[in-house]
Amino acid sequence: MKTSNDGKKLTKKDLQEIAWRSLPLEASWHYERQQHLGFCFSLQKALKKIYEGQPEKYIDALKRHTGEFFNTAPQAQPFISGLVCAMEEENAAVDDFDVSTISAIKVALIGPCAGIFDAIFLSTIRIIGTAVGASFCMQGNPLGVAIFLLAYNVPAFICRFLGVGLGYHTGAQFITNLEASGMLGKFKDAAALVAMMAFGWMTKNYVGLTLGYTFGPEGAEMTVQGVLDSIIPGLTSLGLVWLFWYLLTKKKMSVMVALVLTVVFAIAGTYLGIF
Repeated sequence: MKTSNDGKKLTKKDLQEIAWRSLPLEASWHYERQQHLGFCFSLQKALKKIYEGQPEKYIDALKRHTGEFFNTAPQAQPFISGLVCAMEEENAAVDDFDVSTISAIKVALIGPCAGIFDAIFLSTIRIIGTAVGASFCMQGNPLGVAIFLLAYNVPAFICRFLGVGLGYHTGAQFITNLEASGMLGKFKDAAALVAMMAFGWMTKNYVGLTLGYTFGPEGAEMTVQGVLDSIIPGLTSLGLVWLFWYLLTKKKMSVMVALVLTVVFAIAGTYLGIF
């Protein structure tokens, strides 16, 4: 098998292909796992080369990456992909490699990378590019469109093509250092903690359920929702999340069925004054 000069399996051309295949990251969006298909698509050819002669591990890698949640800033995704490829090479070379480490690293990186790169591209570069480009367009100069596109996309492509190589070439050493220091297990625990914190934040901000029942004498009515919020704010939203967890994990209900039932009960409950 052809390898790069440093003994790795993937060449510069392979890494560039990962960066190119990262462009349609958000072309297929899944409400449960979000960017997981695009992430796996960017890795598919690289994984096939990494696991040449190991079809079982190749299939397992595809199943892992399509079955796991993934969502981050598109410009940062190639860096994570490169790091994952380095770890997949370790898995290909070591029989007892703990593949849960790969998942833990992904979980630990998607949040910080999203926060950093969204702040850079969406909140900074996009605004500056729009301001400069719009000023040209308002003067009737079509160059403003090109200025906006270049201001946003040139840094984005630099991040993609440099990031994938940075992640790949530093990834193996990164894992080796974690193992040598005994920090790998702690890192996995920390990743799980970060994931649960993110889960709690998303529950508070994206799940809304307000009960509409009131009770008490006229003029001094109290709402059931107000009483519950005085005990534990957000208790109804948390209860709704627990209900979905029970239906999806214990009752094996499909996500699409759960979504349809949510719409039906939301409309019915609002009509009847329950919500």
